[in-house]
Amino acid sequence: MRCLIAGSGSEIARELHTRLLLDGWEVDAVSGRSLLVPQGNWDLLILAHGQLAPIDRFFECDMSEWMGAVMVNAVYPLSCLRAAWPHRNPGATVVFIGGPNMMRTSPTYSAYRAGKAVLEALTGTLEAEYPGFKFKVLHPGAVNTRIHQQTLQAGHKAANYERVMKIVNGTEPSTGHDEVYMRLKALL
Repeated sequence: MRCLIAGSGSEIARELHTRLLLDGWEVDAVSGRSLLVPQGNWDLLILAHGQLAPIDRFFECDMSEWMGAVMVNAVYPLSCLRAAWPHRNPGATVVFIGGPNMMRTSPTYSAYRAGKAVLEALTGTLEAEYPGFKFKVLHPGAVNTRIHQQTLQAGHKAANYERVMKIVNGTEPSTGHDEVYMRLKALL
């Protein structure tokens, strides 16, 4: 089985890469902004693009930064999917790395949430349009990775600054990479 990971700079992507290799997968990875697809067909495509910033209330965000974050969180993964799609194997699975719980609000993270909501909304549409293929969103939960540095840099503009400080400092439990991998395996 062969997996292609796009957005390979994320810590979650690197950890999934390692665990898939240990489980016997052949894994290729490309950076988040690359549309170059390695030769050979794939059975699993993981799209791990993500950017939290700009972090602030919607009308206080610079609009060009806001649009850029939506591009990173929605347009880049969808562009990578389009580039990789011709190289899929029958019955292949596409997994987008999702964001926050879509049933709750995420104040001060509107660009991140908007981008991830696009991916969430499209999975059902893509499955309806392309029966025989799976399109899923993996919700990793709050994983202590360097993406949280964006929240720390935003300081008290971030509605959840104190919680993120606790996650980064290890005083609030977070999701571990083994649990993220188990969630991926459950989707497959």
